[in-house]
Amino acid sequence: MLPKEVEISYSELPHLAEGIMNTFIQRRDLYARQMDDGRYVCIPKTLSLNHILAHLKGDITLGTYILDQSSHARFLVFDADDECQFQSLVVMASALAQPGAPSYLEASRRGGHLWLFFERPMPGKIAREFGSGLIKRFSLDGIEMFPKQSQLGKGPGSLIRLPFGIHRRTGQRYGFVSINNQLIAPSMAAQIRLLCNPITVPDELVDYYRSNTSAPMISKPDFAPVNAEGVYLSDRIKNRISAYDFIGKFVQLTDNGRGLCPFHQDRIQSFAVHPSENYWHCFAGCGGGSIIDFWMKWQKCDFTTAVRELAGLLL
Repeated sequence: MLPKEVEISYSELPHLAEGIMNTFIQRRDLYARQMDDGRYVCIPKTLSLNHILAHLKGDITLGTYILDQSSHARFLVFDADDECQFQSLVVMASALAQPGAPSYLEASRRGGHLWLFFERPMPGKIAREFGSGLIKRFSLDGIEMFPKQSQLGKGPGSLIRLPFGIHRRTGQRYGFVSINNQLIAPSMAAQIRLLCNPITVPDELVDYYRSNTSAPMISKPDFAPVNAEGVYLSDRIKNRISAYDFIGKFVQLTDNGRGLCPFHQDRIQSFAVHPSENYWHCFAGCGGGSIIDFWMKWQKCDFTTAVRELAGLLL
């Protein structure tokens, strides 16, 4: 959680409030305000920068509508109601980062939110098709997706709590976290600066998940089938190719086997393959093991499936 008190100079507040307005606010002809019991009411008045300032100071808490007046969305949000669901979002965030689809995890009262920002406003229908593809691919059953509508009807549509405000039920201020549950920046001001210019999801990835939900978009290099010794199929797979040569097809490794871990947002090469002992390991806690263990984690599958798929690739 972020400190409840605002640790921002008042001279900087207007600039940060304007950044939040540009990133998170879809419409300014009305706004939503959270009540003390957690409910939101729609205020049919123009949203101003002063409202955002009051939100940051903790005087009020705002919600943000997902669709603009033309039923377009600049972001997609998943809402996890508990820790178990939130961990499912963490898994998806880690997987999406590999093909270049960064997302932003936000802590909340019970679970959390995952935000995906688009390069340009998307029709609500396309945004929801993209989100539905992600739900199917990553088995996010029970997790809410926003926008809830493809097109606006008579009302303003679905909303979600505007980040960096104080939740009226808990009195707490929640920030954005990494997949390792560490704050992405230590202060509210630093986090807002990062979110003022979020990294967006490429259009081609939106199209990919709209049309293909059966497998992740990962590279699958060709391997020449070769017979290998071993009583068990799993042994023949391990004997067929070294961990360094196999994993090196998916992760860029140095000559001594170090690289950026593909299973978390790694910046310090915490991933290592040990050629002499033929296994991989992540020093940040993502696990390790043989190429079978790597494939299980890469493909998010069980041991039996991993062995079957690797046999088809290698043997």
